Order: sequence, then C-alpha cells, then structure tokens
Amino acid sequence: MRRLSTVLLPAALLLSSCGTGAFSNPFIQPIEVTLNPSAVALAPGSSTRVQVTGKVSGTADAVTGLNITAREVPAELSVTPSTGALTVTVKPGSAPGTYSVPLAITATGGSGTAVLAVTVTPTTRTPYTITPITSLTVQPGQQRRVSITPDRAGELATDVRITGITGALNVTRDTDPLGFTISAAATQTVGTYVMQITTTDGTQTLNTPLTVNVEENK
Repeated sequence: MRRLSTVLLPAALLLSSCGTGAFSNPFIQPIEVTLNPSAVALAPGSSTRVQVTGKVSGTADAVTGLNITAREVPAELSVTPSTGALTVTVKPGSAPGTYSVPLAITATGGSGTAVLAVTVTPTTRTPYTITPITSLTVQPGQQRRVSITPDRAGELATDVRITGITGALNVTRDTDPLGFTISAAATQTVGTYVMQITTTDGTQTLNTPLTVNVEENK
C-alpha cells in the first residue's frame, strides 16, 4: 500500500492545481452564448457582422477568445467566422425565406452552442424593359444573329438572362445570355413570324415579342 500511495499522490496534486481563470476546472464547462444580433434580415448579395460573446454558465464570468464553427450552412448563405464574431453573406439570387445556422462555440476548457436565424428578404428592383424587335428580315436558307438589350432606369440590366424562345423558326442559343441566332429553312414559307422571348432577372419575368419577316430570295 505504501508504494501505491506514493504513485497516486503526485497525480492528485497535479489535478488539484490544474488550470487558472474562468475555466480552472480541468473538465469542460458549458458556455452561455449570446449573439448580437441573434437574427438578421438581408437581401441577396448583402452581408452583415454578428458579434458573439459568452460567459461561464451560471456565473457572470466573461469568456474571451471564443472560436466559432458554423455547421450545416444553407446553400444560400456564406458564413465566415473570426474570433468573437462572424460575417454572414446572402448569395445573389437566393430565394426568400428564413434559414438557421447552428454554431459551435469553444474556448479553453469550455464549449457552447447557438443558432443564428437569417431571413433572406425579397429583392426590390426597378423593373426592366425590353424593346420589341419588329424589323428583322431573313430569307429562306439564311440565318440572323439577334441580341436583345434589357433596360433598367436607362442602363443595361446586366442581371437579365434569356430563359426561353418559342416560335416557328429555328433558334440556336449561344454563350451570350442575351443573344441567339434565328434560322429560316430553305423551304421556309415566306411571311411574318412572331417569336416570343422569355427573360428574367431572378425576380421579374418578361415575354417580349420578336417579329421576323421571311422574304423571298432576291
């Protein structure tokens, strides 16, 4: 027994003197986490900073040096943690709604959790317009490239994309999101054809007519 006692004594002394400060106990203690703000509302493409603070559970002792890990981040969001804070960004084109971001917070000797609520608000934009093309002419067996120009408050609406083109003529889409090529078959009947171009900016959708005159070969 004497030999066993001399072996255990240093270990007991080591445990009794382990650690200093808020987490002097060698075991993990819970951290009460506060998010400021605990819920944010952001439009697509915008971001904000959230402050993260903590204290030892059941006490007023503040915990510093908090490390933050975002878990299960929704695809619509981007979360960048730093010490004691995190930056939340809503990706462009994200659907409106409320998304939850679970957070794991740790410090030396302690851990805690929190959930940040992020509401993606609908995008408010000035409506865009597209001037219909009514003077396009093509002959049987020929093709013409077409490019539309969406306008928003006197400027090119660069976020507009063509999503569909319907009509009785052949259409080939190209890499330009606002361009395509119309083809008239060699046996195409001479006459006037009205195509429909569908466009969207992610919020607004327009159907714009395109009038194509198929004329006899000259």
